[in-house]
Amino acid sequence: MEKAEPTIKDVARLANVSIGTVDRVLHNRGRVSLKNMERVKAAVKKLNYRPSMIARALVSKKSAIKIGLSYPLVEKDFWAELDAGIEAAKSELRPFGVSLLIDHRINYSLKEQIVSIKKLVDQGINGLIFTPAGDHPYLNELSKKIPIATVIDDIKCTNKAFHIGPDDRRIGRLAAKLVSLYIKSSGKIAVFCPFYTTSGIHVRVKGFLEKVQQDYPNIIIADISVIKGSGERDYYLNAYSVAREVISKIPDLKAIYIANGLTEWVAKAVEDSGKSGQIVVIGHEYTSGDKHFLESGTIGATIYQNPSQQFYLACKLLYEIIVGNRSPDGTNIVTSCDIIMDETLPCSRFSGMEFF
Repeated sequence: MEKAEPTIKDVARLANVSIGTVDRVLHNRGRVSLKNMERVKAAVKKLNYRPSMIARALVSKKSAIKIGLSYPLVEKDFWAELDAGIEAAKSELRPFGVSLLIDHRINYSLKEQIVSIKKLVDQGINGLIFTPAGDHPYLNELSKKIPIATVIDDIKCTNKAFHIGPDDRRIGRLAAKLVSLYIKSSGKIAVFCPFYTTSGIHVRVKGFLEKVQQDYPNIIIADISVIKGSGERDYYLNAYSVAREVISKIPDLKAIYIANGLTEWVAKAVEDSGKSGQIVVIGHEYTSGDKHFLESGTIGATIYQNPSQQFYLACKLLYEIIVGNRSPDGTNIVTSCDIIMDETLPCSRFSGMEFF
């Protein structure tokens, strides 16, 4: 006997929701929580509910929801990871009439960010997700009209929906502990702080210095340098040249802490100076060139914040706020970070979506 095609009742039974909820999910009629959306979606997949029925979930242009995303595309290895999270969210939210509109900028300029956000607003977005380059009165005004959410870095904003990102003070303190382990809590170190308009890097450095001063009296901070730049190539070259200069100025240097994802370029400077094995680099994120330096020991460890997870979650939460299932209460959602070392590299996952 030929097996009967699954029905909407079968989907409802498996998802443990009402038939009405399944109907609302498939046809985007009314408000449905993400939890129930995911249950229905899982049941549809498990039962192999016919794609033609899923297609009915597409809504008309009249009721479509548009979420705008704005972020810099400067350090491409880091920011390109966002694509995995955004694509996963786009795929899951598309059946409910949601489109994600993206506008990149090529620097960390606040002025350019406002231009980017205004482009998205002109396209009729219902909500905004962005990595802020700083505070601006326009953002406060915009937050009164549509829900806005910050990811990775944060700003003060009266009506912000939520923030998702790492606890920068704590991961700065973690970096200090890693430095202490690699140099046995004694010796001269250098600290590099990229000159960004964002506050997170500076909070991170503050946490690092705080931990060193509190717990490691035999660690001497011999240099604090600012890495400047107007674009991706500038930051790379300046991180390298500043590192070479500091290494040559402090011959008994034991470690360099770089407070963002320019770790590879600082490690390259250490290697080219013939100091691999004498100076260890502790940094952040994971780029295509880090593998070599982790394996050689020039990079001792890097703290990886998994940006794709952050943007994936932000897209889904902002959708819930737009449809009224969640309140825009300004909550701060702290994301987890991983420590990447040569020993952990074979079992590490990057772009993050493998965990979902």
